[in-house]
Amino acid sequence: MIEKAGSAGQRRDLILEQIRSNGGSIQVEDLSRHFGVSVATVRRDLDYLSQNGLITRTYGGAVIGNLRAEQTLREREVTHAPAKDAIARAAAELVQPGATVLLDAGTTTGQLSRYLARIPGLTVLTNGLNALNVFAEADTDIHAIALGGSLRPTNQSTIGPIAESVVRSVHADIAFIGTDCLDAHRGMSSRTLEQNSLKTLMALHSRRTVVLADSSKLNADWSTYWAPLPDRCTIITDDAAGRDALRPFEKARNFDLSVVELEATDEDAKAS
Repeated sequence: MIEKAGSAGQRRDLILEQIRSNGGSIQVEDLSRHFGVSVATVRRDLDYLSQNGLITRTYGGAVIGNLRAEQTLREREVTHAPAKDAIARAAAELVQPGATVLLDAGTTTGQLSRYLARIPGLTVLTNGLNALNVFAEADTDIHAIALGGSLRPTNQSTIGPIAESVVRSVHADIAFIGTDCLDAHRGMSSRTLEQNSLKTLMALHSRRTVVLADSSKLNADWSTYWAPLPDRCTIITDDAAGRDALRPFEKARNFDLSVVELEATDEDAKAS
């Protein structure tokens, strides 16, 4: 039986009740069938609940509470995929042919690698194995350099002194940095101190730093390890967060905020 809600807010309350009655976890497809709305609508609702600390997104669904077990790279690639693609396309527009690029590991930066591969004459230094795989298959003149270091299998990256020594040897035109959480005051975050150290070094060794963060990461505070955002960096995010989430970054004088618009489905428009 399909359960109808009068508004997006009422549906989100009912989603919380449904997750609780299902033992604390549920899949997106189950919620879609239960409420008779699209998967995209359910994902938008879960994003909203996650941003407000009521649930934690998981691969294909959600759980009640603030559990932050690390997902694999493959699992994170399908989370907020439209936003990550829109952010990546906007980021690629900042890159000139022939530029030298520092590219952080991650899912949004991995998507960016697909667009960078189309720009002629680039030199790209990266610690992301997903990006290196894209460049290896690209039929272009891109010059890809693996930073090396210790392998971190969960997010398919390399970190540590070897990677840092390579970064210290260059001064790139632009660095693209990923993050687990993004806060206007605390900065960007990672699962480990080593990841934060490499991100900070990338920012120091580039003329311009661009932080890529989909809206689910804005103002999230669950992370343990934080690194300050560099002065005058550019932040690219998406418009799903709403004005309240964007306001701290708009007020900060040392950030240039770029917000990409996501295409809404017909059901999303009706539910908003």
